[in-house]
Parts: sequence; C-alpha cells; structure tokens
Amino acid sequence: MAEQPRFLNRFLALIQGEVPADTLEAYQRAGNAVYDLLKQVEDHRLSLKIQGLNPWQFDTATQTQFLCAWNAFVLQSVGDQLLQADYRADPATIGYVPPMTAEQALNFYNQVGKWLSRAHQASNNPTYRLDVPLPADLPVWGEEKPCPNSHLDGMISATKLIRTHTEAAIAGFESDTIASEHETALNQIHQLLASATSEAEYAEQLWAPKLAQVVHEKVEQHARTALEQYYRLGQMLAMPQLLDRRYSTQASKAAFSGQTSRLPLPEEAGFDRWCLTDPVVRDDPNRPNDTEAAIALIWKYDPEPEKTLAIQADINGALERHDIDYATDRFGDRIGHYYCCPWAPIYVVKHPVTIANRHLRTFQEFTLEISAEAVPRGGEFKRKLLVGSFQPVEDMEYCSPFSSDRRSGSHHRRSC
Repeated sequence: MAEQPRFLNRFLALIQGEVPADTLEAYQRAGNAVYDLLKQVEDHRLSLKIQGLNPWQFDTATQTQFLCAWNAFVLQSVGDQLLQADYRADPATIGYVPPMTAEQALNFYNQVGKWLSRAHQASNNPTYRLDVPLPADLPVWGEEKPCPNSHLDGMISATKLIRTHTEAAIAGFESDTIASEHETALNQIHQLLASATSEAEYAEQLWAPKLAQVVHEKVEQHARTALEQYYRLGQMLAMPQLLDRRYSTQASKAAFSGQTSRLPLPEEAGFDRWCLTDPVVRDDPNRPNDTEAAIALIWKYDPEPEKTLAIQADINGALERHDIDYATDRFGDRIGHYYCCPWAPIYVVKHPVTIANRHLRTFQEFTLEISAEAVPRGGEFKRKLLVGSFQPVEDMEYCSPFSSDRRSGSHHRRSC
C-alpha cells in the first residue's frame, strides 16, 4: 500500500509535465550551512558595532566574508522559496516541479557553494581578495511565459525574507562613528533600500493566485527588480566602498594585445581537428579509437567551419584574457566536459563577456554544442552556445550519424 501514493505522485507529475526535484532537494538540505553562516555574520556585525566600529573601519577580509555570506544567503533563499512554494501549491506532486522552476532554482543553487567557499576563505585568510568583479549580479532569470503561479509565490516569499535581513543589516550599518565624509554614501543606502522596498511592496500588492497575464508579468517584473536590488544593496552594506562607482575588485587581466587569433580552416595548414575538445579528452591515451572518427565526421558535415572556428576563437581569446575559465566545483576541481562529441569543456564566466554575439554574465556556465548527427537525414548542422546549469551523466556519447556507442565515465550535460 505504501507504494500507491508514490506511484500516484509520479503519475500526476508526468501528466503535468513536471521533472524530479531530487537535486533541488539536496541543495535545499545543504542550505543550513548558509543560514548558520548568515547568523554568525549578523552576530559579528552587531559585535563590531558595539565596539564602536563602522563598516568603513572593518578590515577587507571581514568585509569580504560579510559580502560572500550575503550572496550565498540570497541565492539559497530564492532557490528554497521557489521549491517550497511549488510544494505548497501542489502537495500531490511533492518531489517534482515544473521545468522552469527546476532550471531557475538550480541556477541560483549552483552559485551558493562558491560564495560559501569564498566566505570561509576570507574568514581564515586576512589577506584574501576576491577573484570576481563586484557588485555581483543575480543569475539570469528564465524567459518562459507564463511562469507558474507557484513560481511567483516563491519570488514574493523570497523578497519578504530577504527584505527582513536587509533591514537588519542596515540597522547594523548605521553608526554614530561614521565620518561626515560618508554621509552621502549613507543617503545612497537609504535611497537604494527605499527603491527595493517599493518594488517588493508593489509586487506583493499586485499578487493574487489568479491574475490576468499582463498583471502576472508585472508581478514577476517587480519581484525580480526587488530581489536584484536587495542582492546588490546587501553587498554594499558589507563593503561600502562599492558605493563609489570608481571602485572595482575586478582582477587585473593578463596582457592581451591585438584581435582574437583566427584559427586555421580544415583545408589550411595548421588546422587542429581537436581544437573544440576538452584537453583532458584530447590528451587521454585511453580514449577509444571511435573518438577520431566522430571528430572527423563533425568537420566533414560542417557546412560553414569558419563560423564554428570563429566561436572557438572567441572562447580562446576570453580564456587568454581571463574573462572565462574552466568551470570548477566548490572544491576547485574541474567539473569536466560536455557529454557529446566534440566533448567541449564547460566554462564559467569570470567577467562579463560577449562570445558568438551572446552577452554572458559573471558566474554563468556554458559550453559549445556542435553536432552533425541530423545532417545525413536532411537535418541541420547544430552549432551554438549552451548556457545553463550542467549536471553529471554517466555516458559519453559520440553524437554521430552512424554510431550510438557510449562510454561510461564522468561527463556533464545541461540541465533541463
């Protein structure tokens, strides 16, 4: 009898087009670390205020820890509230969520661990400096229309929770010891809070379970704006130098002169058929012989190899400038490559950059998807950037028109 509810749960989720939330629930469970850290930060901030110190007097490592803890908290809160709102709205499909909610929550959850890691590094290293530009932006929002009502409910719940902690941070920010030279910055803080609160309250007042689509979109727009403003405001409360527009923690870029180097075409001297492939795969002495054939087929069927190579040249240039890097997990280990031939690396954006005419934000993960699989059947050659969250899969596929072979191992594909 115990199996029946779970069967019905899965059946209803399938009918509604929902996807399993196992990964989201794992991130939610890990969230206790985020909330514990935020409590420590809020206590520390109050302790420093009692000592007569104001935020401009905090050492850089303390400011950095506060900022990273704040970012982890906001990201975790949005993910948690999206998940919890869906479960409240549809208890019959607990364990499953709409694809849009799954992708959006995962976009937020995926950044939490790295901010947590940075916060812990700052708390243990007085000379620690951040490796990313500030203030950081929230992950890109999904564009699916319309989004589920539960999605909006989760966003509203997140704004309420984050607003409470923002106001607490401002109470700790204000101090009698703040010099008159910082009065303008303090006024900016109050202005930013007023703007974020106005957006949040307007979204809350508009929100109702059943809305016309035009109002639905207005709620979403105002809630997003509120969350984005609270996110940036919390960073400025932690590190008030960010209020000075001239201030930037962007790491110095490596010397880079001239335009992106053009890569040789297949018929030209110096052409490297493996130029799209992760070096780990390319240099693996144990990779199957079939990988050679799969790579060869890509170039055989590519109708415009100059376009493919131009995208790779953009990627190479961004790597050289340190605008992007190979994506890693919270422990600093590379997460690997895309599961399908040509097994391109998964990258992470370090500084805003444009690749293949697509603007990418800091912390976004992406890879290059190239496939000739459909060409012999009259289909189109596939050539595009895949941007999103990447999850491990067990099989490495050849994505060849003439092969369905797979190779077991640790590989990644974009989450849906």
